[in-house]
Amino acid sequence: MKKQTSLALAAVFAMSVAGTALAAPANPFVDVPAKHWAYDSINKLAQAGVISGYGDGSFKGDKTLTRYEAAVLVGKAMANSDKADAETKKTIEALKAEFGSELSNLGVRVDNLEKNASKIKFTGEVRVRYDYQDKKDNDKFDGTNERTRLRLNMDAKVADNVNFHGRYEAESQFGNSDNANESRLTQAYIDGKIGEVGYSLGRQPVWLGQGMIADISGNSDGLFLNGGNKVKIGAGAFKRSGDDYENKHYDLNFVAGNISADLNKNFNLTASYLKDDADKTIYKTTAFGVKYKGIKNLTVTGEYASNDSDYAKNSDYHAGDAAKAWMAQLKYRGAKQDNIGSYGVWLGYRNADQYFDPGELTTLTSGRFADRSYGMLDNVKGPEFGVEYTLFKNGILTVQYNDLELKDSKPDANKDKKSLVGYLTYTF
Repeated sequence: MKKQTSLALAAVFAMSVAGTALAAPANPFVDVPAKHWAYDSINKLAQAGVISGYGDGSFKGDKTLTRYEAAVLVGKAMANSDKADAETKKTIEALKAEFGSELSNLGVRVDNLEKNASKIKFTGEVRVRYDYQDKKDNDKFDGTNERTRLRLNMDAKVADNVNFHGRYEAESQFGNSDNANESRLTQAYIDGKIGEVGYSLGRQPVWLGQGMIADISGNSDGLFLNGGNKVKIGAGAFKRSGDDYENKHYDLNFVAGNISADLNKNFNLTASYLKDDADKTIYKTTAFGVKYKGIKNLTVTGEYASNDSDYAKNSDYHAGDAAKAWMAQLKYRGAKQDNIGSYGVWLGYRNADQYFDPGELTTLTSGRFADRSYGMLDNVKGPEFGVEYTLFKNGILTVQYNDLELKDSKPDANKDKKSLVGYLTYTF
């Protein structure tokens, strides 16, 4: 939007905000002749307090506005938006979006003006994804999976120290919107603080430790409490439904705990716990993790966990032993949404026993296929290689190659689980 156009729009809606009953002074600005076509409009803007001119008493109408000056106009109009008609309010919202960053830089003055603006902030994310997996043992599967996902996010301030977060998303295969059966409300929760204790209540994401035992983005309804500074302690309970390793549906209540300790600005240690309430538990998992960022441009992450559930111990694979897993990753730099040309590369390794993650509560693996022995952190081992690159502002391209294989399989089965994943994610 051109700066001159922004001023004209501001003038149009400010005229309707200011009203027509204002008494016009003889000459509001020394450089605005009484016969000028915009004389009456400028008078109304000045009387409404939307414009004040420059210190020398001039209006300087032929001067191009800076974006900051235009944002000041928009902010003043927002303060008077309760006097505007519906069409003018739409114009105010459009200008508010155009000059969002400048309005933000105005600080508390704009925060006070926001009382009359929309309380809900909408943002979105689209991911276009292509997966390929070597599945020579299953000739009914063509080895590819292409999907498009849309997420709409909602954020709003409910009250002092109380904020709402919502997310609705839908995903379907390329060329077929009829099978968008994964449309769902994945987040709807509030968070805030009561004294020194933080809380989150409702349908929310769950992240434990470094993400190896749980990094689910939604569909988990419950309550979490947390507190602390350098040592953060969290605990909570939530309910979640899904399908286990044998495609059996589960509808379970979980309890979880998490400790995150920052030894210094570069060194973080975590300990976490997850358990369900089933008669034959599928999760009774403890994990210990570390993240280190003390080497320039490098981030090292590692985690070890053990699932001591009935489901794991009673399986033919473990004969009374727990299902164990570990992962490690070395990442160089990282793509940033607001920095075109920024990038990240990483090398990782994972090793997980059968039945470690039967309910698929982690997304560490990159692919989800008909073969349920792959698509979760379960019965798999091997390295991964990835690169991410910011193609355009708010658009990141990611490509990852997984050189994996099954840890345990039938003698005549194909153990090779190599896969290639590529996706473009852009936000708005």
